[in-house]
Amino acid sequence: MNIVFVLTGLFLILLGFLVKIYPNLLAGYNTMSEAERQQIDIERVSTVARNGLILTGAATIDASVVMHILKIPENTYALVITAIILVGISILVVLSQRISKRKP
Repeated sequence: MNIVFVLTGLFLILLGFLVKIYPNLLAGYNTMSEAERQQIDIERVSTVARNGLILTGAATIDASVVMHILKIPENTYALVITAIILVGISILVVLSQRISKRKP
């Protein structure tokens, strides 16, 4: 079970790098009109998305390794990892919304 959480963390880290290279992977950005895209500072948003996904992935890997070392019961793993991912993605969404508008 531990390997699944490590792979999940690695997937989030990979996704973080891909979002920076291909900002169209961000939800909703690829469906915006060109006028709407001009109002978004995609460089900052993709940087925040990259950093958030990488940190969430690293926290997922770290937590799974620490829980394995401390011999925490495996039925607790999924709860902790799910909480880490939900908190990380929630913070990412809030920060992205806060910085998304291009400053004049």
